[in-house]
Amino acid sequence: MNALAQALSQPATLLVAALAFALGFLVRGIGLNSFSPPLMTEAQIEEALSKVTKAKWAEIDRATDDRKKILAIKLLREQTGLGLKASKKAVEARMQSRHRMRG
Repeated sequence: MNALAQALSQPATLLVAALAFALGFLVRGIGLNSFSPPLMTEAQIEEALSKVTKAKWAEIDRATDDRKKILAIKLLREQTGLGLKASKKAVEARMQSRHRMRG
């Protein structure tokens, strides 16, 4: 155990560990992981939203009417494959347009 602690305290070992960490970080990508959906253009987002059925929009609208915005975003994400930010933006825009139409 003492030999391991001594080896880890050597400057060369620390430098190699830092380089390995940096290389891994660069290879993996900054802020991206395999769980993130691919980044989409505005046109791709609009296309995905155009494919949402009236029945699904009604379900999303019921969720927002019940003050369950997170559920509405989840339903939209499941239907379209959009990321969290795009889905949240779309649900909020729909909520705002529905509010304007009512009042």
